[in-house]
Amino acid sequence: MINYNNAPLETTIEVRELFENPERKFELVLLAGEKGLNRKIKDPHIQKLGLVLAGEFHYLDPHRIQIFGKKEITYLTSLKKEVQVEILEAMGKRNPSCFILSRGMPPPDLLVEACNRHDIPLFSSPLKTSQLIDHLNQFLKDRMAPTTTVHGVLLDVFGVGVLILGKSGIGKSECALDLIIRGHRLVSDDVVKIIQTEPTTLFGTSFNLIQNLMEIRGLGIINIRDLFGVEAIRKRKKIDLIVELVDWLSIEKPERLGLDQNTIKLLDVEMPFIQIPVTPGRNLTTIIEVAARNHILRASGTHTPQELEENLLKKMREENSG
Repeated sequence: MINYNNAPLETTIEVRELFENPERKFELVLLAGEKGLNRKIKDPHIQKLGLVLAGEFHYLDPHRIQIFGKKEITYLTSLKKEVQVEILEAMGKRNPSCFILSRGMPPPDLLVEACNRHDIPLFSSPLKTSQLIDHLNQFLKDRMAPTTTVHGVLLDVFGVGVLILGKSGIGKSECALDLIIRGHRLVSDDVVKIIQTEPTTLFGTSFNLIQNLMEIRGLGIINIRDLFGVEAIRKRKKIDLIVELVDWLSIEKPERLGLDQNTIKLLDVEMPFIQIPVTPGRNLTTIIEVAARNHILRASGTHTPQELEENLLKKMREENSG
């Protein structure tokens, strides 16, 4: 079996991605510190500045987005000017990624000056503090989730996200094309981007450059959306089952009963895993369809091999007792 558990990709983002986000959920206005838009955000958690403004500067995490709410601004502006300067200078030396004021509050002049002096981006948003934090949390959760890539094909088969793996040339794309012709949907071919959105949940998607495209030896690059229509593709799909296509001779003991659910670790998530031996004339498409249906049955509590084992043991007990 090939080791598919690649190291996670870097999950930092630049502050400018908040400002230039095409969805504009945050409605940010840049007030100061434009030269610092390339600063990195390395922690997806949001920080409010209550303790920091009280002088506990070691609590300021420079890798997080820092939020000024109404209470924080009210407290800061209530202080003497020299105290404000001292606090803002100490905060600036911690090199935070950026500051955001909620509720569209006008920034104190001393804050603007400090941000320009230290090249710290300062934004304003009309959203309430709770709304702003919710939107930022969701954006950062999606954008900074642990991510990796694998060489394979991801499809939606009967609603099951099936990730097909295997060494180059074993027939992953050809098998996927046959599944698409049968009405299933392609997410990504060749390179699959995998994102861990929850501790036990993986989603797969395609990179924009190769979205909707497949490479078929003998044909070259084909566009699935153009050939089969929009119903033949999906942009994103939860991964439910991992299937590895392997040479028949490379498996010492092919699975015969399926009593145990094998798993494989991907981004530290244990995923259901099966190996399908490949030989000439074997209908891999049908086997993968049945594997998807069987996964649905197992998820609903039906486990055919276990039921067979239980029935056999029951039959043996009856015969022994008779």
